[in-house]
Amino acid sequence: MIKAYLINIVILMSLAASAQYSFTGVIDQYPNRELNICEQFGDESKVISTVRTGSDGNFRFQFTEEEKGLYRIYLENQDYFDIIYNGEDIHIRTKPENPQYNLEVLKSAENMQFYSYLIDNYIYDYKIDVLVQLLEIYPSGNFYDKIEKELLHERKLKNNNITKAIKSNPESFAGRYLSMLKEISVPRKFDAYEKLEYLKKNYFEFYSIDDIDLLNSDAYTSLVLNYFKLYKSNNQDVYYGAAKVILDKIFFGEPVIFNYVLEYILSGFESLSLNEAAYKLSMDYGDFCSADNDNLKQRIKNNTKLAIGKTAPEIVSETQKGNIFTLSEMKTDYTLLIFWATWCGHCQVSLPRLAAAQSVFAEANMDIVAISIDSDNDLLDSYLRDNKMPWKVICQCQGWDGSIVMDYAVFATPWMIIIDNKMNIVAKPYNEEKLYDFLEEIITNK
Repeated sequence: MIKAYLINIVILMSLAASAQYSFTGVIDQYPNRELNICEQFGDESKVISTVRTGSDGNFRFQFTEEEKGLYRIYLENQDYFDIIYNGEDIHIRTKPENPQYNLEVLKSAENMQFYSYLIDNYIYDYKIDVLVQLLEIYPSGNFYDKIEKELLHERKLKNNNITKAIKSNPESFAGRYLSMLKEISVPRKFDAYEKLEYLKKNYFEFYSIDDIDLLNSDAYTSLVLNYFKLYKSNNQDVYYGAAKVILDKIFFGEPVIFNYVLEYILSGFESLSLNEAAYKLSMDYGDFCSADNDNLKQRIKNNTKLAIGKTAPEIVSETQKGNIFTLSEMKTDYTLLIFWATWCGHCQVSLPRLAAAQSVFAEANMDIVAISIDSDNDLLDSYLRDNKMPWKVICQCQGWDGSIVMDYAVFATPWMIIIDNKMNIVAKPYNEEKLYDFLEEIITNK
């Protein structure tokens, strides 16, 4: 009897462990087309599978992992719709034109809750945007007051819509996610300045960044970005101070959340060339980041030991053509180091464009050295035979563990650093636009 009971327990546990849930649906008039199923982590969409619709636009995807959170489904025209997976079957129907607005949830309590808010919210957001634009251009007076009153009314309806959706199940993933989208009510008597100060002071009393599950969505990245929008300044210290408010608020919370938010802010500062602010944050919090977050550690090292003005690490290495390259023996005024890889899609787009602009680099008296993060030398040689590069190429064939890659704290590709002939780091262009801005400055000042 006991033996049979134990066998039944084992069978039930086995079934529970192997339980899989399906995501099915129909996209009207979208036959034999591809859909990219993406996990959403912050504002990044990671493709986990590609499925193809049938002749009537039907599709099926099987969840094989218990990674609960927000998923983004991209159509071939890059339109998308979101779903929430939280351990249940999902069935939907939509159209290829504005698929999120036209989506009907046929099965899934989480997504019925989510879309009970989402569809109506499109209308509220449209009205609010129109009214805000009117307020910005219309002079004060009776009609201005009417517009402002109508705006407050629409924002109240928007919040009521969210509140109603949350109340149906506040503990669900959808309920917790929607709670991050509610707007803070500001006293009407406040002028514009007072409203901003009120929002800055009360923002993180109203919103909490403490739910690990919500990392699998864009909730926290949206919260952080919207908080920074309250500050408008050309002074880096202003944004550094705003970042301190956020990070100090969550410092004693979940380490994984703190590390993610810190890295997100640093990434944003780097993209905007707020290098001084990124340096200060890295110095303030670098010693506290989790030891198992290698990417964040490299980013912090890049912002501190490899900050603009610091001395660049020496490079002595053999090129793919068998010559010895020594960075400190550069013959030009500047050297651009590009860290790249054959498997990097962005590199495959960027490098040919830089090659085509070789005359601009010559005019700026700048050499280029492409440092590959590949680990397979034969694969790299094959790639270079098919894709000619008019500059030196170096590869230690050790992937991310190569000494040059480690010395330069590279955490992404393509990654660019500009060194002058005194071995000083003078620029770290985040993209091609920043690179060409620097080149233009050099050429103009010659």
